[in-house]
Formats: sequence, C-alpha cells, structure tokens
Amino acid sequence: MSLLRICGLVVLLAALTAGCTSMSPYTYTGAGVGGALGAGAGAMLDQNNRWRGAMVGGLMGGALGGAATELGRRAADEDARQRRMYGTSTTPAPQTYDSGGYFQ
Repeated sequence: MSLLRICGLVVLLAALTAGCTSMSPYTYTGAGVGGALGAGAGAMLDQNNRWRGAMVGGLMGGALGGAATELGRRAADEDARQRRMYGTSTTPAPQTYDSGGYFQ
C-alpha cells in the first residue's frame, strides 16, 4: 500500500471514531440488544440462507437499536434541562387567547 492510502485510512478511522466519544454506555447496550434481536429475526425470515439473514438483520437491528437509544437519551437530557430551567411544575401553562391582533 502506498503511503497516501495508509494516511488516508488513518484519517478516516480517526474521523469515524471521533463521533463516538459522546455516546453513553446505554447506546452500546441498545445496539447490542437490537443486533441480537435483528440477527434472530433475520435468520428466521431468510429461508434460503440463514447466515445472510442473520448478518443483515443484526446490522440493521444494531444500527436501529443504537440510534433509538441515543435519541431517547438525548430527549431525556433535554427534558431534564428544560425542567431545571423553567421549574419542575407539570401543570400546563395558562391558556392565552389570541384575538387576531385586534382589541375587543
């Protein structure tokens, strides 16, 4: 391999792993559970080649499980941040009625 390809590969791997630094351990757990469930479902659904079905299902399940877990964690963090900022009251804000910009 040429030096340019090796350097390009190192830069690519560094860029891909840099995005994973802010993930929580729960994201990896969600990806593992999703991958296991997806592999099982894929193996059952692909009658011709069960290994192929398990591989495709595991990859898709891992990606979806990790993404769903990360999105849920971010939503929970945002909710906790807003509750700290605006108070912990769960009662809805009072209704204001818009008169269309005209005084009545």
